[in-house]
Amino acid sequence: MSYTAPINRPGLPVLSATQIWRCVDHKVRHAEDFVPAIVHTELLSESRTELKRRVTFAADGHPARIKEAVETCRMYEPCRVDFVAADGSTITNAISVGPGGDDWDLYYTYIFEWRHPDIDEGSAEAAAQRAADWKRDGLGAATCED
Repeated sequence: MSYTAPINRPGLPVLSATQIWRCVDHKVRHAEDFVPAIVHTELLSESRTELKRRVTFAADGHPARIKEAVETCRMYEPCRVDFVAADGSTITNAISVGPGGDDWDLYYTYIFEWRHPDIDEGSAEAAAQRAADWKRDGLGAATCED
């Protein structure tokens, strides 16, 4: 599943690719500013291109009702970050250029790859899980400020 939205919309300030990447970096370090289901982010380790973090979920914030999760965030500046959970589920956030090719014609895509090895594909349970996965508020509100 994926979702794409324009970054620079009419009537709003235009963000450059550099400004957008700063927002992505902020999202990695402070997920609670972007994802309502997350209330705290703790950085566990960091290298130039990878960061390990523990996120704490709000009550009823995670469909499996877990309180915390450890994620590995792989950053591919300036275009993408992969948030990889312990079970291999991955959320990718990607920045892309639109068909006009202009510096302001930028898009943000969320790609969700949820892993559910204990659910039989094609079953009613799998269909219900897909619906629950899509309802997760992984899109969040971009509240990054310069």
